Amino acid sequence: MTIRLYPSLMPGEPIETHEWAGTVAGWFAHKGIDYTTYENQPVVVSINGVDLPVDLWPERRLHADDDVEMRLLPHGGGFSKVLGIITGTFFDVVFGWLMPRGRGGSDYNAPGQGQKLETSQAKANTAKLGEVVPELAGRFKRLPDYLTPPHRYFKSEREQWLEFHACIGPGHYDIQPEDVRVGNTTFDSLGEDGSYALYGPGADLSAVSTNEHWYTADEVGGTSSGTAGLELSVDPAAKDFAGATSYVFDNDTVVLPEEAGEFPEGWGAGTVVKIAVPRTYDVTLENLGGPFPFEDIFINKFDGDFRHAMPFDVGDALDVSGAGLAAQAYKVHSMSVNATTGQGWVRLETFETPGPGFEDPPTPGAPVMDADTGSKSMRFTRADSSFRVVTAQVDTLAVQRLLNGSVDNDWLGFSSFTTGSASSIAYLSGLVYGEWTSIIGACPPGETTNTIEVDFFFASGLGKIKDDGDLEAYSVTVEIQYKDATAEEPFISVMKAYSAATLDQIGYTETINVDGRTPIVRVRRATLASTSTQVQDKINWFGLKSKLKTRNSYPNWTTMAVKFRSGGRLAAQSENQVNVVATRRLRTLQPDGSWSAALEPTRDISAFAKYVTDTIGYTDDDWNIAELLRLHNVWVPRGETFDFVFDQTTVKEVMNTVLNAGMAELTVDDGLIRPVRDEPRTVFEQSYSPQNMTKPLSRQFVGPKPDDADGVEMEYIDGQTWTKQTVRCLLPGDQGFKLKKERLDGVTDKTRVWRIGMRLRRQLRYRRWAYNFATEMDALNSRYRSYVALFDDIPGYGKSAILERIEAVSGGALLHASEPFEWEPGVDHVVAYRATNGSLVGPFAASPGVDDCSLIADIPHPWPIVTLTMEPPHLYFGTAERWSFPALITDIKPQGIGAVSVTAENDDVRVYADDNNNPPI
Repeated sequence: MTIRLYPSLMPGEPIETHEWAGTVAGWFAHKGIDYTTYENQPVVVSINGVDLPVDLWPERRLHADDDVEMRLLPHGGGFSKVLGIITGTFFDVVFGWLMPRGRGGSDYNAPGQGQKLETSQAKANTAKLGEVVPELAGRFKRLPDYLTPPHRYFKSEREQWLEFHACIGPGHYDIQPEDVRVGNTTFDSLGEDGSYALYGPGADLSAVSTNEHWYTADEVGGTSSGTAGLELSVDPAAKDFAGATSYVFDNDTVVLPEEAGEFPEGWGAGTVVKIAVPRTYDVTLENLGGPFPFEDIFINKFDGDFRHAMPFDVGDALDVSGAGLAAQAYKVHSMSVNATTGQGWVRLETFETPGPGFEDPPTPGAPVMDADTGSKSMRFTRADSSFRVVTAQVDTLAVQRLLNGSVDNDWLGFSSFTTGSASSIAYLSGLVYGEWTSIIGACPPGETTNTIEVDFFFASGLGKIKDDGDLEAYSVTVEIQYKDATAEEPFISVMKAYSAATLDQIGYTETINVDGRTPIVRVRRATLASTSTQVQDKINWFGLKSKLKTRNSYPNWTTMAVKFRSGGRLAAQSENQVNVVATRRLRTLQPDGSWSAALEPTRDISAFAKYVTDTIGYTDDDWNIAELLRLHNVWVPRGETFDFVFDQTTVKEVMNTVLNAGMAELTVDDGLIRPVRDEPRTVFEQSYSPQNMTKPLSRQFVGPKPDDADGVEMEYIDGQTWTKQTVRCLLPGDQGFKLKKERLDGVTDKTRVWRIGMRLRRQLRYRRWAYNFATEMDALNSRYRSYVALFDDIPGYGKSAILERIEAVSGGALLHASEPFEWEPGVDHVVAYRATNGSLVGPFAASPGVDDCSLIADIPHPWPIVTLTMEPPHLYFGTAERWSFPALITDIKPQGIGAVSVTAENDDVRVYADDNNNPPI
């Protein structure tokens, strides 16, 4: 079985064939193509004239008698490039409107599609077909995504304009005029050469021209040979007619009988020709007599059919040949011709001629009397006449007579007769048609349109340079034909003529109503191309577009209409660099924990975090609002904001990215969303010691290694230049030879980036202790990043015991413990206790009590309760410097019923030392 590959949906011959036995999916796999990764397949497969659905590609086995065709669709992408490599031909079907159209180059050896650029790093406007709409948070630069293909057209012969409609993003935004740019140029600077308009969600776009969807046919445009479009030319020989062996004249038509010859391909409507036909005339010589007696005036009389030359009158000029007369123009001396049939007689005389000398009188005309008499074949033609072709076929011309260039509505037409090769038809002036271009589909398969646009471009201008150097107008005519690709109908012609006197590049856009067709279009030049170096008249078919249906409203998106003059006013590489710096409008957190009723421009971390959870149906009841409000009151005074644009991702990833800008992380605590910020803390939340550990405390220290990073390099998008920048974060002694590289999204301020980077650098140096222990259910009192005190029974560190009783004494409270206390001379000691809810209270200054197992401390009321109805309080004792191991909980894992394992890391105040500092200059 043979698979035939075609470069398009248009009729034609296959570019290659492949033998295959198996399924269609198997053929793709054999060629190394994974077609399942493509949402929209760039090829259509038909078997025996019926399109095969994609879901049947793995199932339908191909039989020996199957007629299998595979045609490439204009979808582009890596698939089409791979297929092009397989077939040995690159199919240039990538959406040309996604990038600026190249007008002088080729993408013949362009590489396949690589990794997509994230929206936050985008350098150009693109169409994100089938992808999620990016979400903008805070204040960030956005290159809006195309909602309609860029529409190029010539507003006037010297002005090419570009229009498109684009999506800024979901929701509402605050955008200032100075923050709307093309490249780095504000729209205000463009003046009348550019404009934009913003439309909020749900706006009616039915009357907005930028929202029109104009499909551009990629087959028309810049070529690999370097021309700006498909060059339209005419072979000079296309005007020449070698003649025919016979002609049939009848009324206004001239027909060439079969095998008599063919009219030139270049002749068509608007071609002007000279026609001279031989007819048989009875020629006699008459004596009219003079005004004096016996004076003779002889003159020939021509009697026959003059219909083809009618109407004419005495004094008119006729071109005459035959009967021995010199072929020239003669004046009608007298005549008697039937005005309806054209039958009658004519006498001729010569025209007056100038004298031989400047002052010599002219020679008067004389009667024609030297013609051969008898029945003679002669040609009579109006001297000031010509014939313009109305319609032309290879063997038939329909003509109308012109007198001095104007249509002669009184012409009687030809009598019905047949002549031999003596008839003469020759090109005189007017249109000469070149070859048709390929037939190009103006819209995608299956689509219909009411309107198409055809662009023409004169790359060297249009005009004629006179001998004195001045320019004069020159004209070029083209013919555009279209018809419905799905219907049996003839082509419909549209003629367009262009005249100018300029050497500047000029272009024209023609808008044509095609009345709901799926149009296919072809074009040809209808004017001879000049060979003179003084004439510039080269014309290119520059573009073909069709207007498709589009939606007139985007309920949830803010959109943007863009118009600007391109061509010589803006470089091509900037035409797809329209950008805005937008600030998201959201409800903001109020001092009482509520949210503002109105949307406000905001960069708040809390506002966007709340918005994210709103989009998945969460409410305030799903948040720990008190903690969010506390952190909000930390972030805002410190200027900690979140500014970014998200592509497709998960809610969890978004939330962690957002909170990371405020040095926080996402947690869920007791079913509520609770952001946790890593920040300096002085009050312990819980405590864990051998008294409530089911396994001893395990401490691991990770010492410095030669391959440890000696610095951190942070990559971020700068909020001033909107370019990728890096900042080094080094501690004293760091050489910066081995940097840990991190990317920070959502922070656009160098100082804040440096502070977060220094946090990371300090964590690498100072957080080197890891703790592991287990409890029964006690550890469930803690949560992620809880600040806790840990205890062990290592000599020289804090001790734990059970509080057996407490009593009032002078100086505070006397506490009796289950274990003796060891006092170090000359050192301050402290004591703390674990409250009934698991929280740590203290530490407080301590002094020796009445025995080794007691101490005195000034403990504020309420004092811990010692009773047999509940677990007694735990006491913690040690020197003021080493009484506990400060730690931050990193993981809590329940281990079945009544058992919990915990991991933690050491807390070190040096980690936060640069939180309020600025980067070195």
